[in-house]
Amino acid sequence: MKDFLSTLQKTVKPQTSPVAVKLFKETHFDGKAKVKNKKINICQQIAYSRYYNWPTYITAEDSYCVLGASCCGLIETPERVLNGEVNCNVYQKDIHAASNMQRLMPRIDENIQGVLTYSLERPVENIQPDVIVMYVNSAQAMRFVQAFLYDKGGEFLMKSSGDAGVCSRGVAEVYKYRKPVLEIPCLGDRRFAMAQDFEIVVGFPFEMMDEVAEGLLSTHKAGIRYPIPFDMVESCSLPDDYTTKESDL
Repeated sequence: MKDFLSTLQKTVKPQTSPVAVKLFKETHFDGKAKVKNKKINICQQIAYSRYYNWPTYITAEDSYCVLGASCCGLIETPERVLNGEVNCNVYQKDIHAASNMQRLMPRIDENIQGVLTYSLERPVENIQPDVIVMYVNSAQAMRFVQAFLYDKGGEFLMKSSGDAGVCSRGVAEVYKYRKPVLEIPCLGDRRFAMAQDFEIVVGFPFEMMDEVAEGLLSTHKAGIRYPIPFDMVESCSLPDDYTTKESDL
């Protein structure tokens, strides 16, 4: 864990902490959490952990957003969500288009009892996370794509619904398919969980941590650096009065 965090600081320099997400299937988390038994969204859980390093834990009863709760397996997806009622005439023009979007949205099929989030900088004892979630800018996202492709090459494909960003893609898709994702934070994440205009969600399975670190570090050593160094020109076209002259020396 320390090696991964040190690699992040050397190669990517994220503004907020990477967040570990643990999904409890058969039991509940019985440890201490700064935020617990409070009505919040999945994206807000992640915000507490990435901004403040606070551990959070919610159950179905605590999960405020029906999309986040159903995507992460806390509840069975309600019919009004599956049939597109919730997003009809909001995100899509009719019920057919709305239900088509919901049909393709990643959801965890298992019955999840609770969702724990915490900062990787403050690990929770005896807990191994399922998913790692980070918020980065586009240049840092590029570095992660390069890290994901370092071992096997190929191409990185990104999917998005423009809604339920971090819960459906950053958590559910990664958990379900055990592959890394990039996603655009949704409206709720921005309004209620402080996602910034420039941020992109990066998610990957916990078991990929060493592979991601190797990809970041190896490409860094090969000369792909963040922040990206600009190619500075040797001379500038300044107005005559702003230019240092021989008489000024």
